[in-house]
Amino acid sequence: MHAVCYCWKPNCRGLIMITEILYITTMRFLYSLPILTIAILTAQILNSLIPPEKIERFLKKTRRNIFGASLIGLITPGPLAPYLPLLRVLRNTGLPLSAVVAFITSQTLVGPIRAFLEIDFFGAAFFAYRVIISFFIALSVGVCYQLFGDHIGLEIFKKSENK
Repeated sequence: MHAVCYCWKPNCRGLIMITEILYITTMRFLYSLPILTIAILTAQILNSLIPPEKIERFLKKTRRNIFGASLIGLITPGPLAPYLPLLRVLRNTGLPLSAVVAFITSQTLVGPIRAFLEIDFFGAAFFAYRVIISFFIALSVGVCYQLFGDHIGLEIFKKSENK
């Protein structure tokens, strides 16, 4: 890649920037690969060890699930991708999609890793308000999904259709 940069004399910065972006993206992927592997293994272990009836009993209260999923989404570190296989297994065993949506929304809006940067740049009050607002947004999305999802065709994976 650097040899091409030497040949392209008029503006070499664009190619260097692309090289840096590719490097950073590759490093982030390699950093999250162990987390993704652990998440997939955990999902498979949960799927094979815990009977679906037990999970269904635990997940009976949908509103509690939305609240809990939103809270858990707030505190889970890292990118969303490692959690998706686990969410899929939980969904297959009875977790409502409204709880999955609430988790994904809160996990995406708030990342504990970003807390240090945001507090440093904007202050603790800014971060606290943003977390509170994001939590209510995640709750709202989960409740709206629960209320209107079936009526407008958002219940994509019916329980009987799961693998």
